[in-house]
Amino acid sequence: MVRPADMLVVDINLVNLRFDGHRLVRRDPGAAFVVVGLPPQHVVEEVPPLLSTVTTALGPMKAFTAGPTHLAFSVPATMDGLDLSLASLLDWARLVPITVPVGLQVPDTPGSAVFQGIPKSVLEFPTRLLVTYDEPVGWVVTSEPPEADGPTALWHARLRGSQDGEVLLRAFATVRDRGGLPAPTPLSTENLEDIVTLTSRVELPGPGGGPPLEVHSAPLHAEQFIVTPLGSSAHLHGAWEPLSQPAQDRFTQAGRRPPNLVLYDHITGLGRDQFVRTATHGRMSTGHEAVHIQEFRRVFVARPNDGIVAYLQRQDRVVIKQPEVQYGPSGYRHEGREMPFSALRITDRVTPLIQQPVSDPDAFWVILQDSGKDHEFTLIGTDCEGRDGGEGRKVSFTMPLAFVADGVPQERLNNLYDPAQQPRLGDRLNRSMGGQVMAMAQPPPGAPGSTSHAVGTLTFGLGIRNGNGKDRDLPVIGLPFVSGATVRVPAVEQFTPNGGALSVAFNETYLQQTMAGHPAGAYLDLEKAVSLTFGAEKSGGVASPNAAVKVITAQAGVIPDMFKTDGATGQVVGAHDIGAIRAAFAGAKMLGFIPLGDILKSVTKDSLGALRQLGDAEIEAILRDANGLLPAPVLRIRDLVDGQGKELRYVWKPSLERPESGPAHLLDVSKASLILDARTVRSKDAVDRSTVEGRLTHFALDFEDIARLDFAELKFKASPGKKPDVTASGLELTFHKDLEFINSLRSALPADAFGPGSYLDVQPSGIRAGFKLAVPAIGLGAFTLSNLSLGAELDVPFEGEPVSFRFSVSERAHPFNVTVSLFGGGGYFSMLVDTEQGVRQAEGSIEFGGATALNLGVASGGVSVMAGVRFSLGPKDVTLGGYLRCNGNLTVLGILTVTAQFYLELTYEKHGHQSVVRGRGTLTVGVRIAFFSKSVSLTLERSFSGAPGDPSFDVCVLPHHWQEYCAAFAP
Repeated sequence: MVRPADMLVVDINLVNLRFDGHRLVRRDPGAAFVVVGLPPQHVVEEVPPLLSTVTTALGPMKAFTAGPTHLAFSVPATMDGLDLSLASLLDWARLVPITVPVGLQVPDTPGSAVFQGIPKSVLEFPTRLLVTYDEPVGWVVTSEPPEADGPTALWHARLRGSQDGEVLLRAFATVRDRGGLPAPTPLSTENLEDIVTLTSRVELPGPGGGPPLEVHSAPLHAEQFIVTPLGSSAHLHGAWEPLSQPAQDRFTQAGRRPPNLVLYDHITGLGRDQFVRTATHGRMSTGHEAVHIQEFRRVFVARPNDGIVAYLQRQDRVVIKQPEVQYGPSGYRHEGREMPFSALRITDRVTPLIQQPVSDPDAFWVILQDSGKDHEFTLIGTDCEGRDGGEGRKVSFTMPLAFVADGVPQERLNNLYDPAQQPRLGDRLNRSMGGQVMAMAQPPPGAPGSTSHAVGTLTFGLGIRNGNGKDRDLPVIGLPFVSGATVRVPAVEQFTPNGGALSVAFNETYLQQTMAGHPAGAYLDLEKAVSLTFGAEKSGGVASPNAAVKVITAQAGVIPDMFKTDGATGQVVGAHDIGAIRAAFAGAKMLGFIPLGDILKSVTKDSLGALRQLGDAEIEAILRDANGLLPAPVLRIRDLVDGQGKELRYVWKPSLERPESGPAHLLDVSKASLILDARTVRSKDAVDRSTVEGRLTHFALDFEDIARLDFAELKFKASPGKKPDVTASGLELTFHKDLEFINSLRSALPADAFGPGSYLDVQPSGIRAGFKLAVPAIGLGAFTLSNLSLGAELDVPFEGEPVSFRFSVSERAHPFNVTVSLFGGGGYFSMLVDTEQGVRQAEGSIEFGGATALNLGVASGGVSVMAGVRFSLGPKDVTLGGYLRCNGNLTVLGILTVTAQFYLELTYEKHGHQSVVRGRGTLTVGVRIAFFSKSVSLTLERSFSGAPGDPSFDVCVLPHHWQEYCAAFAP
């Protein structure tokens, strides 16, 4: 139908309708449809470059029209028929609009609007995107012919929602069989695919063939949608939440590109775009959540040789959605030690207009449109002293950043940090800090500011450093790190005229094993060693020759790089490694099991500054003074007297305190004094000789509820080519509470020894102290107690094993015996506890019974009864058993003898999560007459498994058997 007056152009197809001479009626009782075809409703145009940058006349712009739109209506069953007139066929208010059901994406015939034999409403808007209704809708149509005189309105039909408000639309497919669109255009192919994914309510295949996964979906909102013969006048809006990382992974696993579109606005007039806006979600290279906004506006401009033109013009911006990002150990190879900032805040919320990305629209550096230079984002960083609840310093700097959309493949991300493709990469990563003070590493506990420097520049990277520190892994968005810096080092400036900022990099041992992994607590290395001359006034009166310092430590200042380090692991292999030197850091142990850090008092910054001014004479005086303290390790380097090498010395005499709880509470150091002195001599032939001496005095291991072992002094010394020498003196073992009676038994023994049966074994691996006390046999009338002994042993290993204590009353192989008249018995008990598992083993048993005999001349006999209980308790195993044994015999005239024995045993065993109860009973009866004898035994044994040992339901019933069972009883 063509009506020139109002430019109406429609194609009307009737399905299951016929003309009976008066009206259109159903051909058969089935459904009847009216299908209306409309001309293309949208035109997509090529977007030219910025008109302000074009100096010559522009040629024709390419444009592509959309395909036709098909509107399908169902004739209600209550209608007898339709008039055969244009007004009746355009009266869509009486008809029912038909939508494409969810899940149907492919029509029966390519290019048609028929799905499974039924016509559906399919609108191609914008070009290459097929949409349909997502709710019941209605159409308001001007069907009357126009007036002959005066202005005539263009024929149009307005789509309205069920509540006469916004219309909800759903995109279900894109058109792929009509070739590509001109580039650039307002909507890319990826944008159209994202709109389909985000509005079509599709489901992804479940992992492993499981149930499908529903994709978060939200329809398009149409504030206005009017179809005309010249195209649609529409205003569409769509907004979606960004996908989480697990959701993106599900798309990738299903072989589909995860959508990253979060905003879509589209305004057209008669099929031509007036305003198009899209927002792509992603992150800045520092991990801040952001969106890339593209806006296309139709601009009317008077241009030379072109006249007044109305081209589409594009404007790009980046909007920061997450101003601040926290950085922790997660994701970093070295647990975040390569990132000296705990947080970065971006103050720019919206960038100025930026250049359109050329090589990759989803991964690009943010470059300003006007100047062509990088946009310098302003960042406020909180240094790593702000981790773990601390208050870090704030520093401000500027840096170019890159935007990377969600779901960008790794190879496209790598291009951002490829120097061959990014000639300005060095300038982008090397940033000036202007001498602001910040912490380059998280300081040790109790020493704030000990890792802070005035920083000149920081060199950033995006990714994770390899273990050897020379290369970088593939870039990773959101994991910035610092690969190098220039800092001021006051300790160096005091001894050399070479002041100013020095180039540094993170120490490899620090990166691999934390600051505690380095014997001197290093965290930075100077790129080039600096030669220092130590005058007498700088070293406490001891002259030192020139030395090249390179390693920056947290508490000992700057020291020479005298440590051989394995480049692959960062392990220090060239200096003697003694745990006491690492006491201020995690991992150090006292006596093999006490965390040394738990018994140290805090170290103040002022005391650390004083330590660095001590000389060897002052150190020796402190070591001799009973009240003298060196609260932190002190490092001194000096030439040997013969000039054949250098001596590196660690010496420490910290202040100790007993904590209120934890494993260290076992160590009573309230009156103790600890001295550690380690010396490493390096000769000119690079041979290392290390000597370590230590002394811990007036301390005790206190098991409050069991025993206490006091030490007057414990000394150890390790020298080159010799086995470690460990000596202990003034040891005394006493018992508490329930075991205090042992002290009474020992009260008569000499005070300087444990008495008979006591022993003390001191080895480099640990100390074993204890005693065994045998109680003499006691006989008092019908009562007799014999073979009773008491034993106790305290084992203190030095190699990381827990301290253990064992107490026993007799032993399994030598139980005690007790008899009272005709009754007798015996038993034993032992218990082993340690500082990790508590009760590690406990076992014991008790037996009791009696026997009697009777002789009447004609007959004689006897009976005995014995019973016993034994238990054994371990970390995972439990055994409990008991038995009863009865014996009896009777002899008559020496001719007839009858004997009977009954034995009953019951045992409970538990191994891990499985338990079993076993029972066994035996009855034996014997008869002897003259020279004939016969005995009969009856035995019964049963075992019962506990519930954890029973087979589960899924083990007993196979899946297909269960399905057959359910199908048999299904209604």
